[in-house]
Amino acid sequence: MQNQIEYYRARGYFTIFICVPVHCSYTETYPDWDDIKAGMMELDADRIFFAPIDDRRFVLGKYTGWVRHLFRGTALDWIVLTATSAKLPDDAFRLIRESHVALIDVNHVFTLGFAQRLLRRVVRAGRRVPIILETHDVQSHLLEERHELNPWTHRADKSGQLLNSEFSLLRRTRVLVHCSVDDFNFFKLQLPHKPHVLALPSIDEKFISKVDAACSTSDQIDLLFVGQSTDPNCTAMKWFFEKVWPLIADRGYHVKIVGQVDMLVRRDLPEIYRTFRSLFVGPIPELAPSYRAARCVFAPMVSGTGVSIKTVEALALGKPFVGTSKAFRGMPMDRLEKAGLRAHDTPQEFADAIVDALSREQVASAASRAAYFGIFSKQSVFASRDEALKIATAK
Repeated sequence: MQNQIEYYRARGYFTIFICVPVHCSYTETYPDWDDIKAGMMELDADRIFFAPIDDRRFVLGKYTGWVRHLFRGTALDWIVLTATSAKLPDDAFRLIRESHVALIDVNHVFTLGFAQRLLRRVVRAGRRVPIILETHDVQSHLLEERHELNPWTHRADKSGQLLNSEFSLLRRTRVLVHCSVDDFNFFKLQLPHKPHVLALPSIDEKFISKVDAACSTSDQIDLLFVGQSTDPNCTAMKWFFEKVWPLIADRGYHVKIVGQVDMLVRRDLPEIYRTFRSLFVGPIPELAPSYRAARCVFAPMVSGTGVSIKTVEALALGKPFVGTSKAFRGMPMDRLEKAGLRAHDTPQEFADAIVDALSREQVASAASRAAYFGIFSKQSVFASRDEALKIATAK
C-alpha cells in the first residue's frame, strides 16, 4: 500500500486512502481502531479515512446479496458484500464528491464492491472512472485451503464456485496488477482478455536509510530471522532447528529470532522453544539496529503464499541472504539466479549456503543488492505501475 501511495503522489495525484474492513465485527465500536489508525497513518497518503461496518446495511446486505447471487453466492461473495456495507464518514464523502476522481486503485478484490458503490455515489452519471485492482494471491484458493465455510450455506464452497466468483469480480476492472509472478501467470491464463501488469513489492527507501544510519546492537548477529506469528514462520523454525541446525551447531554462530513467531513456537513447538529459548527475542521496538548488526539473513521457509517481504527486505538492505524456494516464492527465479542468488531446499544445502555466505560476505551482499535493484527497486516498480496507469487511463 505504501508503494502504491508513493507512486501516485510521485505522479502528481492527490491520494485519498480509505481503510475498508472485511469482517462484520469492525463497526464503530471495534476496540482496536486506534491501533489500526496509527499504523495506517504511516502510509503517507494526502488524506486517510476509515470506513467502519454499518450494522444495518450489513444485515440487509446478507439477505439481498443471497437473492442477487441467485442463491448461489460463495464465501468470497460474502466477504465482498461485508466490505460493501462499510460506511464512509461524512467529511470523507464530501471531499471525494467535490474532487475530480481520476482513478480508483482497489488494493484487494475484497473491497471492490465498496469501491464500485462509492463511484456510483460520487461520480456524475456518464463520466467514466477506471478501476485498477491489485491481486494478492488467488483468494479462492486460500479460502478453499482453509476450508472457509460459506455463511449462507454453512458448507465449504467447491473450488469451481469460488473461482467463478473471483473471476466475475475481476472482470469488472480495467487493469489487473499482480504482486507476484505466480499471480500474474495464473490470472493471465484464466483471464486472457484482461490487461495484466506485474508490479513486485518494493521497500520504503526511508527504512533502508534508517538501517544504514543505525547503530548496530552491541553484539554482532551472525544469523537473523524476522517473523510474525504465522504458521509458515513456525513451520520454518521447526525445519531449521530440527534439520539444519545440527549441521552447523558446532560453529558457534550467534542466532537471533525477532518477532512474534516466538509465541507460536512456544505454544506449538515447546521442546524447540525450551532448547533454543535464548535465541527468541520476540517483538522489538526498532528493527533497524538488528538488521544493521546482521551478517546474514536467513529464511528457511517450507510453506507460504504471496511474495515474502522478509526476503525483499533483506535484499534491499544488501544483506547476505540464504533462503529456500518458498522464501523466493512469487519472484522471477531466473533473474534472481542471474544476480547470483540460489534456493537451497535440503538441510545440507541450506547449511552449506549459510557457511558460504558468512565466509564470503562481500560477494553475498553484492548478489543481494544486484537482485534488489534489478527487480524490486522503486524505479522498476514505478515503471510497471506506469504501464498499468497508461492502460487504465487510455481513451
